[in-house]
Amino acid sequence: MELCAGLDGIGLLVLDTEGTGVDTPALVRSIRKTSPGLSVLHIGTAPVPGMPSDVVHLVESFTAEQLLETVRPSVPGHPGPQR
Repeated sequence: MELCAGLDGIGLLVLDTEGTGVDTPALVRSIRKTSPGLSVLHIGTAPVPGMPSDVVHLVESFTAEQLLETVRPSVPGHPGPQR
């Protein structure tokens, strides 16, 4: 958690905790105690029960385009989708 204390200036946290035994919802809640506005993208094979409702989930085996479409709205100040 010490690593997360210095997240000033970071707009998006990408997590892939599948198979690690980490309680991902608890991790997100803990990180948001010090960085409440931080956007979170979770990558995995399925959504995690108990995850905060604003955490975006991306199913593994995604394309680069799917990743960009998912990330763009989460980046503060980004104008939105580009085509």
